[in-house]
Amino acid sequence: MRSTIRSNHRKTGLAIVALAAAALVATPSASHAQEDSGQEVVVDDFGTVDISVQDTDLAQVLQMLSLQSRKNIITSKRVSARVTANLYDVTFKEALDAILHVNGYGYIEQGNFIYVYTLEEIAELEKAARTTESRRFTLEYLSAGDAAEFVEPLLSDRGKMSHVGSVEKGFKPDQTAAGEDSWAYGAMLVVNDYPENLDAIDDLLGDLDTPPQQVVVESTVVSTVVNEDNAFGVDFSVIGNSDFVDYLNPLAAANNLIQGNNTPGARATPDNGFVPLDNRANAVSSTVGNTAGSGGLKVGFIDGDISVFLRVLDEVTDTTVLARPRVMALNRQRAQVLVGDRIAYLSTTQTETSTTQTVQFLDTGIRLAFRPFISSDGSIRMELSPSISEAKLRSSTGVRGLGQEIPDERTSEITTNVRMRDGQTLVLGGLFQEDTTVSRNQVPWLGDIPVLGAAFSGQTDKIVRREIMFLITPTIVHDKLVEAWSAEAEEFVDAVRVGSRAGLLPFSRELMSGNHNQDAFSAFESGDYESAMFHINNSLRLNPNQPEIIRLREQISGESSRRQLGRSMMDQILELELARAIESAERKSVPTPERDPMLADESDSFEAQTAEPVLVSEPVAGDPADIDP
Repeated sequence: MRSTIRSNHRKTGLAIVALAAAALVATPSASHAQEDSGQEVVVDDFGTVDISVQDTDLAQVLQMLSLQSRKNIITSKRVSARVTANLYDVTFKEALDAILHVNGYGYIEQGNFIYVYTLEEIAELEKAARTTESRRFTLEYLSAGDAAEFVEPLLSDRGKMSHVGSVEKGFKPDQTAAGEDSWAYGAMLVVNDYPENLDAIDDLLGDLDTPPQQVVVESTVVSTVVNEDNAFGVDFSVIGNSDFVDYLNPLAAANNLIQGNNTPGARATPDNGFVPLDNRANAVSSTVGNTAGSGGLKVGFIDGDISVFLRVLDEVTDTTVLARPRVMALNRQRAQVLVGDRIAYLSTTQTETSTTQTVQFLDTGIRLAFRPFISSDGSIRMELSPSISEAKLRSSTGVRGLGQEIPDERTSEITTNVRMRDGQTLVLGGLFQEDTTVSRNQVPWLGDIPVLGAAFSGQTDKIVRREIMFLITPTIVHDKLVEAWSAEAEEFVDAVRVGSRAGLLPFSRELMSGNHNQDAFSAFESGDYESAMFHINNSLRLNPNQPEIIRLREQISGESSRRQLGRSMMDQILELELARAIESAERKSVPTPERDPMLADESDSFEAQTAEPVLVSEPVAGDPADIDP
């Protein structure tokens, strides 16, 4: 039975009309109903209705309308109202809608019956008639937990929802989590609700569950350290009543005299030790030139009682560190790349009863950490933290007076938040540091004499300049761009492999087999299969483990040289049982016709003649597969 509900309730989608009590006005050549009060309902020959009622009970108007239109109208006990209306040349349903609408009532049409109810009754009937259903929503990119929060406001009071597919943070496997059951499929929502609510949820998830954009960040890090050392100094020694052969270090003549070592008459003997016997020597030494230190040029001479040494230094050390890391990350996801070392050191924890030492690591080198935020206009907001660091181990006294090494980190880093366009390059500089050290040594008063004072002075100048620059280029990644990078990477790998093998010795097996392979492919492309087979055989003789060359030989010869040798006992048993199962299944699939007992001998002989031969594999000694079960 088909049912129709007319209501203006938006949630149910039914048109609800109110009905006022009506009287029908009679017209000529039309059937009509008239009460004593003069109220009339008239239905003409064309099926239209004229109604004229004044303060008439709604049930009476509906009864009159039912009699004249020959419609079955049944009202609820709660339907009660007084109606005043004048309607002309309207259809039956238009009249019914108008009368019910103004009084806040509605009707439900089921087959040949029209039921008039209050709006509350219609809502209750509609709620009781509605059924829920379940639907599964598979998520590709949106997490199940986030999707559940978006879907929850769309559920009705009867709606229920559950989700699976939550992913634990971290991707390092842990043995302690072994043996647990986990959902192996992707994120999924299962919702039970009304169909219209499920459709709304489907539309919402279709807009939200979209592939996120990706950003690839190319970073160029340049670190320059310049060390410049300049030095000039003159040292001399003048001695009297002695010879430089008595001294281990000519520049330390005065110190030797002070200490009483290696002076004339102070030879070391078992009797007198180093007690000076005749201290008649005198010496003058100048060491302000630091000629014993490092220098680019050193000049010295010793003549008699005079020694002079000259040191000149002009040294420049320029160190440049260049790194170009490239890393790709999803939108709003953190990423980090580290090119450097992990310095290990011991960390000590001491309590009143015990002392515990653990190994910790300090990451040093070039590090780039970032997080991109892609906007709809194509711009990218970048959270950046590039740094470059180095570690130096410093000896220290640890627990109980034991020595241990502590790493000191020297770092230069920038943390910033910038906005830039797709493909633009951001330059982060300003990390500039310069240390200038000027050292002056001289003999008092004598070093201040013009020109001659250079012989009584020395100087050392040192300049250390450090400069670091970061160049950051973010690019929004599209599928075509990833494809191009993939092809570029494959070409780069091929070039690396060819270049690495090109550096081998000419008599190495890898190089000789590689040359044969190139000649074999060239001959195969030109159609010279005989020459190709010659190079293939030579290559496989040098290096038999070459699947690509083996396939090329099979392609040329048309024969497969691959065979399984040394199969295990289990493999042979499984192969034999599989062959028997296939043979048994084939026999059962062929229908056997009924035979006359008198012709049994002839048919048996015929079957014996037409039976297919049974292949028996060659037995293997000690193989249980040889025994027919």
